[in-house]
Amino acid sequence: MPRRSAPARLWLFRPKTRAGVVRQATWYVKHGDKRFSTGCLEDDRAGAEAALADYLVRAAAEEDEVRDRRAGEVRIDDVISHYAAEKASVARPRELGARLGRLLDYWGEMTLDEVNARTCKAYARQRSTVQAARRELEDLRAAIRLYASEGLCREIVVVWVPEKAQAREGYLTRDQAASLLWHLWKTRAKQGNKKTTTRTLKHVAPFVLMGIYTGTRSSRIWKASFVRQPGHPWIDVENGVYYRAAPREIVARNKRAGAIRIPGRLLVHLRRWARERDYLVEYRGKPANPKKALYRAFDDVFGDDHDFVVHSLRHTCATWLMWSGGNVDDIASFLSMSRKILLEVYGHHHPDAHRLVGDLFMKKPGDRKAS
Repeated sequence: MPRRSAPARLWLFRPKTRAGVVRQATWYVKHGDKRFSTGCLEDDRAGAEAALADYLVRAAAEEDEVRDRRAGEVRIDDVISHYAAEKASVARPRELGARLGRLLDYWGEMTLDEVNARTCKAYARQRSTVQAARRELEDLRAAIRLYASEGLCREIVVVWVPEKAQAREGYLTRDQAASLLWHLWKTRAKQGNKKTTTRTLKHVAPFVLMGIYTGTRSSRIWKASFVRQPGHPWIDVENGVYYRAAPREIVARNKRAGAIRIPGRLLVHLRRWARERDYLVEYRGKPANPKKALYRAFDDVFGDDHDFVVHSLRHTCATWLMWSGGNVDDIASFLSMSRKILLEVYGHHHPDAHRLVGDLFMKKPGDRKAS
């Protein structure tokens, strides 16, 4: 949260002498980023105090006019600007800024009384995807709720949002994972009709292995470093720990990124890569997002009919762990996922998912005792 501005106060401005011209010190009123002259010189403190008192009266009156307004009196661009100021320290400010910019382009000149199911649906129709519209309308809803919670609007405004899409559950089998990794490892660049010795997709293989073995979200993999440094998750190969959140990073409650013990099979590879470079996914000496390269690899290996996306690596990890029959709470903690979400999305993969139902077939007819 940004710091609140300091209360209005008097400030003595002492100008420097320039070109032999001496200006007298003058009292100013300073309030946050604003400041203006009272017209009173340094020896007229009483006049300056009176000017400050007049300013405070005017400011209080203006604040009363702004607060507790009806929806038809509140412009949506004011609501969004207020929300942006309050959310200045979010984890992904660029993404939030882009979404708020699209909201301003459409809603900016409207007032809150124009927000209803009809206008929200019209907004959703003109967006690229339903889910893009949903995410932006969720921001609009949050902005309006924040504005109302601070007493700036006295009417309730309901924002309609599209239904949430069904979660993708596509995962790789072990054979598919092996085929993908082999393709990433052996693919070589072409020069004319001949293949060169340059392996163009080699840097994507660590990304895939890390995703499958840890279920970590995309950006926390490709930004990861073998050296502890600000702004990058840290892979401590000496102690076998993966710190998925960067040092001092503010992590959103719904995007948890707890530190985990690195699985032994993966740790062998990581220690070898740590001797070769500074970053896990490195291209020309810098961390690189392999998303586009991975999508091309998916198409090359599985054809055009597959349903795999980058997030499928996280699904793969969760699914394989549930197949193992391990403790659900341990798996949820490892994935930095709530137990509730793990069971809702992946619970049917656990060997014990339908054990109690299966036991019903072992009961004798008429036996009503609990199994």
